[in-house]
Amino acid sequence: MRKFAIILLIGIFVTVITACSANSDQAEGNSSGNGEISGDLTVFGWGGGEELQSRKEATKIFKKLYPKVKVHEVWLPADNIDVKLDAALAAGNAGDVIMMSPDWKGLRSKWFEDLNPYIEKDQLDLEALLTQGVDGGYVDADGKREGMPTTASDFMIAYNKDIFDKAGLPYPTNDWTWDDFSATAKQVSSGEGANRVYGIVSHWILQSFAPFIYGGMPYNEDWSKQTLDDPNTLKGYQLFGDLVKAKAMPDDAAAKSMPMDQMFAAGRAAMYPLGVFEASTIAKNIGSNFQWGIVMPPKDPSGKTVNIKFQTGFAMNKDSKNKEAAWAYIKTVSLNKEVGDLYSKVNLPAAKESADSTFANLKIEGTDISMVDFVTGLQDAITFPWGGSIAKAGDLYEQTWQQVTVQGKSAEEAAKAYTSQIQSALDSIHQSK
Repeated sequence: MRKFAIILLIGIFVTVITACSANSDQAEGNSSGNGEISGDLTVFGWGGGEELQSRKEATKIFKKLYPKVKVHEVWLPADNIDVKLDAALAAGNAGDVIMMSPDWKGLRSKWFEDLNPYIEKDQLDLEALLTQGVDGGYVDADGKREGMPTTASDFMIAYNKDIFDKAGLPYPTNDWTWDDFSATAKQVSSGEGANRVYGIVSHWILQSFAPFIYGGMPYNEDWSKQTLDDPNTLKGYQLFGDLVKAKAMPDDAAAKSMPMDQMFAAGRAAMYPLGVFEASTIAKNIGSNFQWGIVMPPKDPSGKTVNIKFQTGFAMNKDSKNKEAAWAYIKTVSLNKEVGDLYSKVNLPAAKESADSTFANLKIEGTDISMVDFVTGLQDAITFPWGGSIAKAGDLYEQTWQQVTVQGKSAEEAAKAYTSQIQSALDSIHQSK
């Protein structure tokens, strides 16, 4: 009887250990087989500064897990990656693993291996393993998975508490709307000329927010038709045009007189759209100049928070000669917690376990401001709308924005001048697919 009890206890113990390690095994790739994977592997990517360093450190973690794989890394500056990557792909020397982004919108899909069979073979539950919102855009309309996410970035609205206090206004909350935002930006603006304090800086990301803030879109789901002339889309552009006219957002001359980040750090603007990637730098620039906080971007009329996300992941070259090692690398840099904890220092990690713990527990350097809202903000965020395949049309949307915020034209006037050009650009893109 005693022997049976001991055996039963051992069985229970093994069951508990197995259950506790199940998710870990998924992310780590069942490390007992790691030593069997070998050969050469070339990783092709881009970046700079601390972000690039984190990529290199992630490779070191992979090497530790897969010691028989010889990794060759090719890292290029981000500003010329498109031309060099396309040339490398065409020449057949782009490597086994290729850094990519969903905002390419299928631009290089023909070069990439479908990762669905690898995920199914390893029985990975991506919904449980990935941070909510980080995986959007990696699966094509036909169901092909181009890549796996590694990091993402979204935006909060940073606000100067001192300016709000001086204006006698309450601080914004996560339930505010874009109408609230517009009214607030006007109310906290004050002064004249070089001493003008603006409600919001003229940030480059605002053009990406504009089409969506009242429930509109710049184009339809498969970006085959422009929807710039939709009334809800036009209303979004017009909000920012009206802010410029009300001197609640700098006009072109004022925007060029001082970089936007310096304008906020110097107390010359009450609000600033703050990306994860720049939070530490902005905090250092502010120093002890004033008290500040962050809040989620405003909600659209349906009650959905409008946010924009930038995403980075890795794809497998369909011509890779070492697909086993390529998949092991992709899985490691996407799902491994040690890698996720490493990425948390510079960006929001794809690994949910890291995002919900390591990243969410961080504070913006030098402040008591928690980073946890960036995790929440990613959930419904919209993939950067102007990248990859639609960059040609994106240039025309940029010109539309300039017409409204710089030239002072109404959104309706600007749309009349550009809708047909944008549609022609989208048509040409689809014809060349």
